Amino acid sequence: MPLPRFQKLPEQKRRVILDAAAAEFGAHGFEGASFNRIIAAAGISKGAMYYYFADKGDAYGAVLDDVMDGVELLVQDIERPTDAEGFWTTLAVGTERMTNEFVRDPKMAALMRSLYMRGPGDATYVRLMERSRGWTEQLLAMGQKLGAVRDDLPLSLLADLVTAMMAALDMWFYRAMETTDMDELVALMPKTLELTRDMLDRKRLE
Repeated sequence: MPLPRFQKLPEQKRRVILDAAAAEFGAHGFEGASFNRIIAAAGISKGAMYYYFADKGDAYGAVLDDVMDGVELLVQDIERPTDAEGFWTTLAVGTERMTNEFVRDPKMAALMRSLYMRGPGDATYVRLMERSRGWTEQLLAMGQKLGAVRDDLPLSLLADLVTAMMAALDMWFYRAMETTDMDELVALMPKTLELTRDMLDRKRLE
């Protein structure tokens, strides 16, 4: 995580630093990224950079948090569903938006791939998976209230299962991007949503 003083910077200056770091991590992964190249690209001194981040790991965490913030912004204006079928429609719209964004911005996909490659032994990975799980649990709770999501299992268990499933799917897609045409991968996304719905949809389980 960045030091608190980084959050006090003007948005434009924060953006320059985050964009420089995102480009470096996206191109080289965490291990191959150079903190010095980030500093040079951001146009600030080394002393200033260490004033905002303790080390390269802090900058990496800030970049991935910024990616997650962007994902939240992508879906925040989607109208909230009012019934069970609307819940699944809303989920499909959100999935499509996120897929389109990752296709449009290869840097974002590269950053997320680097995160998944680091895996559960990485503190940033663990923290962001916990954040993702929090979103998932809130979404499933809404789905249960609307009668869309099964309630015969504890909500916490469903959230754990869906989070793990999404992580496995994401990892598969990021690996497949190296050898598979993007159009083929995009065509699979609705099918993965159907896979999730088959596991969760209360009506399909009756």
